[in-house]
Amino acid sequence: MKTKAGFGAILKTSIPILVDLAAQIVMWTFEINFMGHIAASSLARIYPDVEAKGVDALTAVGDVIHIIVLTCTALLIFVFGTTIIINRLIGSGKKHEADHFLGQALFTTMFTAIGISLVWYLFAPFIFKVLLGASPAVTAIGVDYFRTLSLFAPFIIMNFVAIGIVRGAGDTHLSMIAALFVNSIHLVLAFLLIFGIYRFPELGPRGSALAAGIAHTIGCLFTFSIILRGRSVLTFRWRDFTSIRRKSIAKVFKTGLPITLEQLAWVVGMTIVIGYSNRLGAAPAAAHMIILTIQRLFSILYQAFGIGALTLVGQLYGAEEHDHAGKATAKFFWLVGSVVFFLAALTYFRAYYFVIVFTSESEVVEICVRALKVAALIQIPKALSYVYSFSLRGVGENRYPMYLAIFGVIIFEIMLGYTLAFVVGLSIIGLWSAQGFDELFKMSLAVRRFRWRLRQLTG
Repeated sequence: MKTKAGFGAILKTSIPILVDLAAQIVMWTFEINFMGHIAASSLARIYPDVEAKGVDALTAVGDVIHIIVLTCTALLIFVFGTTIIINRLIGSGKKHEADHFLGQALFTTMFTAIGISLVWYLFAPFIFKVLLGASPAVTAIGVDYFRTLSLFAPFIIMNFVAIGIVRGAGDTHLSMIAALFVNSIHLVLAFLLIFGIYRFPELGPRGSALAAGIAHTIGCLFTFSIILRGRSVLTFRWRDFTSIRRKSIAKVFKTGLPITLEQLAWVVGMTIVIGYSNRLGAAPAAAHMIILTIQRLFSILYQAFGIGALTLVGQLYGAEEHDHAGKATAKFFWLVGSVVFFLAALTYFRAYYFVIVFTSESEVVEICVRALKVAALIQIPKALSYVYSFSLRGVGENRYPMYLAIFGVIIFEIMLGYTLAFVVGLSIIGLWSAQGFDELFKMSLAVRRFRWRLRQLTG
């Protein structure tokens, strides 16, 4: 099987992923923006005992989104474990075996999804009060939103895993169409149910949770109908879905564990950092959540091209075209680096205009603008770190990025972040500065390791 590694192949693989991921991140951005503009009188009616404001709803829903990201990160053991195996099988022309692994991964996910739904519902108060240290207002809104969403969790999770696997296998057009379909429904329903437009009830944050649940349930049914009808690059037979083959499932777990631990370490670190920001006060907490939301928007680009690198480099590795794998990564590096440099400069010099989209609270705006300029500079090493970390996985180096992530999170994000924020007194600027040191550390070592790995393969 001959796999192309030119800019055309890179764009063909990555652009649909970019649109796919953008749909979800943009929807989350709209959702947080909606929260910041809910009237205090409406929140007082829905949550009468906590004196909530729009920035509290913004922080609460931002916290829920981060817990969802944390949960989905744990599920990457199914997504990336299966994707890496499938790409190597497709690269070597063994599509039938690739279909089998899809069925096994989805079967195992089904039971996990039910368990996660129960955890979300039962532990929502503990997550907000204890783990995140949220204020009473943020806790009341967050628990209400989270418990409403948990009723739809099995459909959300099954759709996330199925779409993730077919996206990673190269069927980026299906994942793009599904994402646009789901998030369009979510956006329309959220607007109607949050603010009570036309004859819809005004439900505030709870309406947004209902909108998300309904949209992703419809999306799950759509995705599985496409896969089962053989309209995707992958499909499966019912016996692959309903029969357990322990060797196949064990192989998925073994392959996906390093990348999952890597991503999980980073997201757990970010969860701890969110806890830090909540303990710094209401204004720093809201500012930190706004910057996280803006970073998620920018991360669409390097996540898309990172997954594109994993897909293309993995298939070239499976086809034993190692020279082309190196050239493909170099092209990803220059393409992503150029675009992210422009975005970082735009954000740095126009930080104020990015912030006022979310809130007009003067204290939050002042804190957020200063910290956003630091975060803008971080995006360059962060983007390039993604390219090389995903390329390393594509050529069989699954553990090394995991070690980098775990070390970086503990030393930089948690320990240095706490020191700069609380001991030195830099508040959230300290938290974001610590992340900058982490990204520079990971980028430099990932580049060095990838070049070493290529010399091994081609020597």
